[in-house]
Amino acid sequence: MTTAASPVPPGGGDAGTWAEATPAEVRAVLAPESAVEFDRQWRAALARAADTYDLTIVLQCLDAWRRVARVTAAAGGAEGYRALLDAAATARAGEGPASPRAPWREVRADLGL
Repeated sequence: MTTAASPVPPGGGDAGTWAEATPAEVRAVLAPESAVEFDRQWRAALARAADTYDLTIVLQCLDAWRRVARVTAAAGGAEGYRALLDAAATARAGEGPASPRAPWREVRADLGL
């Protein structure tokens, strides 16, 4: 299993929340397009923290991206994450799939919830 597909952060830690994942561990599992956005937001947060001497924005940024990393890993990597984004966009547009792909209980079990 590759790092991108593992539900556990590369350095170990809590598989349920990725609460201890480092920025590098988070970035390592992101889809390439997500990694670009992570880099942009991470650098902006670091710059703001340098100006304000307050790390709150950095910690908030990292927490948000830990959630994205967890979902990406649970989805099996970048392709699975993209499929989730497509499904979410379809749902927001009010278009439903022709038929459910998997029962909700099965989806929750696959995600470890």
